[in-house]
Amino acid sequence: MVSKAARNEKSWIGYPQRPQALRKATLAIPLLLTFVAIACEQSRAADPAEEDAAQPPDCLDVTPHEVTFVTVEPGVRLEVLDFGGSGEAMVLLTGIGDNAHVWDDFAYQFTDFFRVIGITRRGYGRSDQPDDGYDVRTRARDDIAVLDHFGIDKAVFVGHSIAGSELSELGLAYPDRVDNLVYLDAADLSQALALMERLLRVAGPPFTDDDARSLRHYQAAVARLQGHREPNAATCNALLFDRSGRIVGSVTPDEIGDEIFAEAGKQRPTNWRRIRAPRLGIFATYSLELRQPYYWYLSADEQAAFDRAWPPYVEWNVDTIERFGSHHPDNPEPIVRELVGGYHYVYIYNEAFVVREMREFLLGDVRG
Repeated sequence: MVSKAARNEKSWIGYPQRPQALRKATLAIPLLLTFVAIACEQSRAADPAEEDAAQPPDCLDVTPHEVTFVTVEPGVRLEVLDFGGSGEAMVLLTGIGDNAHVWDDFAYQFTDFFRVIGITRRGYGRSDQPDDGYDVRTRARDDIAVLDHFGIDKAVFVGHSIAGSELSELGLAYPDRVDNLVYLDAADLSQALALMERLLRVAGPPFTDDDARSLRHYQAAVARLQGHREPNAATCNALLFDRSGRIVGSVTPDEIGDEIFAEAGKQRPTNWRRIRAPRLGIFATYSLELRQPYYWYLSADEQAAFDRAWPPYVEWNVDTIERFGSHHPDNPEPIVRELVGGYHYVYIYNEAFVVREMREFLLGDVRG
């Protein structure tokens, strides 16, 4: 794996002159990819000891969580955030580009009935970046190792985006450790990669070099073009800044995201009928009429290219959500909730709806 020092010396130095790289990677978020090919997604925080590293004052994390680094195998430690609370354990798993700080606000919706922890998967945030272990089986095993570290026998697992593959693997391989599964726009990606690659070849969010001039400018651009705004600490744990506060890179190298998606492409479609745990899926349902937020900022030619690539992806999205609802007659019937025309970060842009549905599913009543 490329060392941190080497990464700082390669393409990220030229980031302000590479808007196309920025556009390519950020298109991944509304397409469920959220891989990091640029300096605008979650990864290891810049090391203050590095001569060219700095973080703006807004990056100070004031969330009252306890940070623990858990060894999941020799030489691999994961950052785990304990948000507190009591009762049954709830484990929050992120999308591929994110770190556990993306849950800094959302986690406290459940600490009245659960002990809530968030895991930053290997390769991202302040977790280690080993040379291997990015397949779904290893990632699920990492999650179980975290449970073992805290002495947790069984948990509710909540996952966003690519974490859906981990949720399904946990349900299939570790059924005795899983109480309930909550999929937050975490669809089965096994048959979607070709469609996503096609969309990545056409117009993406039109980020500009100017959007990298500060944390605030970048967050504003993401909110405008992608429809969500993450907690400061989540974004800051993704990026490298220069002394002026300008974004100059991401610490997570491209090959980590590439490896995760290469593995996803090898997976067979999820056999939903074999998952015994009760599950809730809350999905952003795309439509031909309600496009992604950035669509309106594209040129006429770019909009036309998007319009040609969008319908097959919408069809896949609808079919995949429908398959999620399949189950064995002896297992609980899955609950499916859809946010028509919604955006990928369902738990950020429509927090009230997601929390209400989750509390109803997990507690039997929104008031518990």
